[in-house]
Amino acid sequence: MKNKSILLMLLSALSFSSMQIIVKLLTKIPLMEKVFFRNFVSLILAYVVIKKNKLRFFGLKENRKRLFYRSVFGYLGVILFFYATSQMLAADAAMLNKLSPIFVAILAHLLLKEKIKKINICALVISFAGAWLVIKPQLNLSVIPAAAGLLSAAVSGAAYIFITDIGKKESIYTIVFYFSVFSVICSIPFIIFSFAIPNLYELTMLLLLGALAALGQIALTYAYKSSEASDISIYDYTNIIFSSVLGYIFLSELPDLYSIIGGALIIAASIIVFIYNKRNN
Repeated sequence: MKNKSILLMLLSALSFSSMQIIVKLLTKIPLMEKVFFRNFVSLILAYVVIKKNKLRFFGLKENRKRLFYRSVFGYLGVILFFYATSQMLAADAAMLNKLSPIFVAILAHLLLKEKIKKINICALVISFAGAWLVIKPQLNLSVIPAAAGLLSAAVSGAAYIFITDIGKKESIYTIVFYFSVFSVICSIPFIIFSFAIPNLYELTMLLLLGALAALGQIALTYAYKSSEASDISIYDYTNIIFSSVLGYIFLSELPDLYSIIGGALIIAASIIVFIYNKRNN
């Protein structure tokens, strides 16, 4: 079962990395149009599964407030991540996005009053040192995409807090459907006046973008359902490797030495926490 979960984690990481490359390849398609298609395909898939299995579309009444907050933060996370991806190297954007577990620990402490362990503080310091090397802050507008990538990790961390809170109370497909409906509705006003009619190639890529996002989310969910998070969470960081390789193959992107060291620090911090959790479990 654990080997199956690892394979699902790798499939999820590869799917999200491939999604990133498509975001960068579709240079003539506006950002919000990409966000729309990323969620529209998930909406259709979630609708079919919910209808077939007679699940709740919008969850129990007592959970809708949390579903709403999860959707708000998740939607902002997607927009910021897509923007950072379109403006930065795919690998660099992936590295910054993988800081979300650090923000989860911080937000869990602030919102849920969970105690932050010393190991988490150590990992936080190492991760932010890595992020600093990836961002390479300068006093000009070039720092904006990196800031967006960092902020995407923060709001994604907030979304994960609410997912953890309602994950055992609602079906994953209900959570995905609610999020997708929210995202699609919120995206429509942005694309009405700036919609770029895609050609056949672009439409195919947009649909593939949505399919990859849905596949990545489903694979990730089933991986965590089949095994303990402490056993498999580390494999999600292969997303950085996949993004680096795919970015080089399809976009001729190659991270510089600072980004490589920064990414190594971010991964190292995660490995430290992973080993600590494994020993304590």
